[in-house]
Amino acid sequence: MLSDDQKITFLKDIELFKDVTNDDLMMVVSICNEAHFSDDEDIFIEGDSGDAIYLIVNGQVKIHTLGKQIAIRNDNEFFGEMAIIDERPRSASATSMGDSILLKIDRDDFFEVMQSNLRFLRNLLKALVSRLRDDINVAVEATKMKQDLLRARELQMNILPSDDLHYTSNNGVIDISGVCYPAGNVGGDYYDYFPLSDHEIGIVIGDVMGHGFHSGLMVFTTKSCLHTQIISSYDIHDVMSVLNNMVYRFVQSGMFMTFCYIVIDMDAHTISYCNAGHNYPYHYRSNINKLESLESGTYPMGISENICCEIKSFSYDDGDMLVLYTDGITEALDCKGDEFGVERLEKTIVANSGMTASGLRKHIIKELNSYCRSEIYKDDITLVVAKMGKGE
Repeated sequence: MLSDDQKITFLKDIELFKDVTNDDLMMVVSICNEAHFSDDEDIFIEGDSGDAIYLIVNGQVKIHTLGKQIAIRNDNEFFGEMAIIDERPRSASATSMGDSILLKIDRDDFFEVMQSNLRFLRNLLKALVSRLRDDINVAVEATKMKQDLLRARELQMNILPSDDLHYTSNNGVIDISGVCYPAGNVGGDYYDYFPLSDHEIGIVIGDVMGHGFHSGLMVFTTKSCLHTQIISSYDIHDVMSVLNNMVYRFVQSGMFMTFCYIVIDMDAHTISYCNAGHNYPYHYRSNINKLESLESGTYPMGISENICCEIKSFSYDDGDMLVLYTDGITEALDCKGDEFGVERLEKTIVANSGMTASGLRKHIIKELNSYCRSEIYKDDITLVVAKMGKGE
């Protein structure tokens, strides 16, 4: 137990009792109750009656609510001060971090001492104002961060295609429709489609590990790197090599990216592609009413400095479709925790293969939303559908 002299020495370092005489401090000592708490022991619980203020002689105390840490109080600090000025229940919980020694002062006893010395009241008001300012600064910074994330989300959505693509050549036509719904403010999914020549179209889809600021940054960088590269060469090997080299630099922070690049030649009616660890795209063959998974690929980008490009090509017929997606679709859960799944996606594609690219894309998302109902998506949702024809 602490002696009275030790308590007075301690109180002199507490903001509430600065510039207070020893006689007045002795009055405070007389109403202090020493309390010891062990590691992870609750001092008070949110909703408890707020009837005392606590001073930390030794140790650390975590202030928290709803599983979220609000603050850490250390030696020579105090907490629970709101109990001095109102009688409302505790708005947060306090838990000892390790062993701690506290001095507890009941509200009624503190009022009696405060009435005898207005300096106590002045110090209390100064302390409350100081903490209020700190809380305001934290709130302002949190608001700024939220605004920055919303701007980042807006920027990310702006780098994705804003419209469906309808493109024709002398011997072919193609319609492409895509959509992306980030799970957080900033997602890690990316898709794009763009003309490469007067008869070739490029389609890409990628999925950065995780989502958030750093994932979004890689998406921005991928977009910039991709469109810079295709100006000089849109050759599949060249594009995949350049992007892998870019992603490899990010891997130092533990990130990598799955990526699939497809080139459609509308004159030759061929599709060529390379897949770096991404979910296998689907090719629906209209003439035989069959859905094929394009099971080819290598490891994700960024795993190795040099990527092994396995490029495959095949022909397509009038009415064929390509469906590219990220695993946020197949791994989306319903209220029972069951996944939407690959089989359900495949059945949806085949059953609605007569739709336009935009129609099928919207229908798949509708089926997904109906399956998951009110459940919140845990991962980004991205889907691209392309429908090819041999001429109008």
